[in-house]
Amino acid sequence: MTKVLIAAISPVMDAIERTVATVSQAQVVGTTDSVREAIDYCSQERLDAIIVDETLLIDSWGLTDRLSRADCPVILVIEKASAESARRALAMHAADVMTTDALPTLLPALLQRLHPQDTNQEIVHRIIGVYSAKGGVGKTTLAVNLAWNLAKLSGKSTALVDLDLQFGDVGPMVHDHPDVTIQELVEGSPKTIEPDKLARSLIGVDRLPLDLLLAPINPQYADAVESHHVRDIVTHLKASHVYTVCDLSSGLTEQNLSAMDMADVILLLATPEMITLRTVQRSLKVLGTLYPADGKIRLALNRADSGVSKEQIQEFLGLPVTYWMPSGGVTPVRSANSGKPLVVVDPGNVLAQAIENVAKALIEEFEGQSRKTARKEQV
Repeated sequence: MTKVLIAAISPVMDAIERTVATVSQAQVVGTTDSVREAIDYCSQERLDAIIVDETLLIDSWGLTDRLSRADCPVILVIEKASAESARRALAMHAADVMTTDALPTLLPALLQRLHPQDTNQEIVHRIIGVYSAKGGVGKTTLAVNLAWNLAKLSGKSTALVDLDLQFGDVGPMVHDHPDVTIQELVEGSPKTIEPDKLARSLIGVDRLPLDLLLAPINPQYADAVESHHVRDIVTHLKASHVYTVCDLSSGLTEQNLSAMDMADVILLLATPEMITLRTVQRSLKVLGTLYPADGKIRLALNRADSGVSKEQIQEFLGLPVTYWMPSGGVTPVRSANSGKPLVVVDPGNVLAQAIENVAKALIEEFEGQSRKTARKEQV
């Protein structure tokens, strides 16, 4: 459990407490409006972090100096970025500094990283494929937001690979003009992909342990990526990242099958319309033969609050619905157009909450009951 002490005044205190409450393994052990009390408490009890409202430090550089010698990391919360705040954060050796508005986005991931780790616990690396036999069902929205949540909630290294090689949309959703894509990675690599070259091809996401490998910008270069390239890429990413999410194309191509072969879980995405379900049924006949192991292929139903009922779908496909995701309305489209994930643009959206719950379920499954997290209620 990450033990946190908060030194703040309202409304900053309220904002910090609300955010810490969203992190299952974080516990507020005390609150105060006095930095001196916070420092004294830290000297007597083991803490994993002190979160300090900058307002309490105005005209008090002596307290800033004392915080620099605290026995635990100090997180500084400011109203807005300024040169004065930057100097204060440096002087107090702050572990991080963030604005009040950024708390819901930045603080949970930081507290995850501060969570005491069991050094004897084996780190398990997992590969998750996101696939749909039909386009337009929200596959890339699921892949992007799932990877984002896995990185944020686990605090562990995560990779998102766009293997929809002709018409991949991960780039436009999160990074409009990449300097390098999978095309440049495979150029000059006719036989094998070198790990160091792969590392140089990844695009890091600010303030998250998330790396992106994007599809070629021009679809004519898709054929340059062969199945053995995909195997090498996924193998190297599995070695370097705890979670690897593969956004697969809508077809059982050799490249897709190479990634599916290595995947621990394949999320098969569908929507509740018969034309889509018939296509999914045909692909399931192939996938069920290739991957008969229970639990590898999992049905995820998007826009689940409309169309054919859950019971009819399960009977038609012969596969239970593992993940149930309601329609997010127009917001997912707007977030994609803005170049930001849905979980960033509108974390309270019902679809965003549903995808967050998928990530939490996978983290619990892969990392054990010690990482059990609270699911958000879906309406």
